[in-house]
Amino acid sequence: MDAPPSLFLRETVAPPFPFIPTATSGSARLDGHEVQTSARGLSPRALGRALDYIERHIGDTITLADIASAACISRFHFARLFRVSTGRSPMEFVLAKRIALAQEQLARGPQKISATAASLGFFDQSHFTRTFRRMTGYSPREFCHLHAPVTRSA
Repeated sequence: MDAPPSLFLRETVAPPFPFIPTATSGSARLDGHEVQTSARGLSPRALGRALDYIERHIGDTITLADIASAACISRFHFARLFRVSTGRSPMEFVLAKRIALAQEQLARGPQKISATAASLGFFDQSHFTRTFRRMTGYSPREFCHLHAPVTRSA
């Protein structure tokens, strides 16, 4: 069985639309991982619309109602079906996506942590730091130091 997706940096850059439905198998690819799209979960079309909305609005305030509306499903029905399809609640998925993008930004080199937090829709740097530490085990500053680009002097 494949290992669960890592929140740390991926080797390759993800395509702008990471969801690829596979109509014949009843499953789909999400960020390189197989996601079940059975009759009990969201249809590939609804899941694709939801993921596209999340991708386009990752730096904005995203509510369950917004994502459900993009998928054309009531929010309660959507929340249940999204969890069946992805294994996470919609808001857990959004938070994990934001932290993964933050890791990519922080690993690129020196930048203000507050700017990273603001660009990804966190309320403030404190909220971002607490969430980042809870999900990765490192503070953003520690993560920057561990993944700082190596510079060589001649």
